[in-house]
Amino acid sequence: MPATPAHPTVPVRKAALARWLGVDPSAVGTGPRHPLAGGVRSPLVERVEVTAVGTAGVPYRCAVVAKRACAAEVVVLREIATVSTDAFPELIDAGADDHGPWVVLSFRPGAALAWDAALPAAVYASLARLHQRYLGGAGRLPAGLPRVDEEFCRHALREFAPAGIHEARRGDPRPVHDRALDLLGRWSHDERMLAGPRVLPATLLHGDVYGHNVVVDSADGTRPCLIDWGSARIGPAMLDVALTAGTSSAGFAAYLRAWEEAACAPLDRWQAAAGHAWATAFGTAMFVGAVATRFGPAPVGRLLDRAGAALDRFGHLLAGAGHG
Repeated sequence: MPATPAHPTVPVRKAALARWLGVDPSAVGTGPRHPLAGGVRSPLVERVEVTAVGTAGVPYRCAVVAKRACAAEVVVLREIATVSTDAFPELIDAGADDHGPWVVLSFRPGAALAWDAALPAAVYASLARLHQRYLGGAGRLPAGLPRVDEEFCRHALREFAPAGIHEARRGDPRPVHDRALDLLGRWSHDERMLAGPRVLPATLLHGDVYGHNVVVDSADGTRPCLIDWGSARIGPAMLDVALTAGTSSAGFAAYLRAWEEAACAPLDRWQAAAGHAWATAFGTAMFVGAVATRFGPAPVGRLLDRAGAALDRFGHLLAGAGHG
């Protein structure tokens, strides 16, 4: 008797494929499955070959992504379907079985960018439209979505980031690891670091925007797609922007333009500046352990300096606005 797979395959239902393709279910077939990289939050991701016959009798082939997902990812994929953009994945089907939630998505051919690559402007423009849509309306989203609040910040600085530093130090102990642990401990009590979620309005976030989660069409280098929404949460908008786009970058300019187009008004200047400063400080601190584990000690000092400088900027902006 064959062994039960550790992560059973996701059902790819012909009826859902037929609705997506606009054909009769009897004209749809599925073929081989090929494993895809699943990231840290999904135990199973596969590319599934699909065949179909169009209304004119012309056969064609395409592919979809079948993925074991978390509940938050399913919720967010349903929500982003209402945002006008082609830089987000298209949800075809979703459900749950004895092994948990699953989704079937459109497949975007291409390759992921380098982890520290500059992201295409279309990604930031799409995020701006998403953020603007849900700004101030995050309370209407399901309560189960994780939220960036003071408790989340303390956990990130006391447990999540230090865990990575400890792991890196066990393999190759360096003085910069001690510096990181000292700063993370101090920042976990720093009122400036904890004030961000209180003074910056919340919206719907992707939660893990960086090069490895952006697939670009290998044919022409365009049509980027922001994948892997398993870290989706509710929090200040700049958490999706600051770590990959500085305030003088083309990506940040694209974000501001798209926001103004969507809102018919520019993004509040203080919110943009303060949000970017806080998100740079907190986001850099939160991920410094992961960087130390994956890339060694060399970048850690630079990240700590970057986080400290951004926290000082945020403190000045807080005081100038009467929040200090």
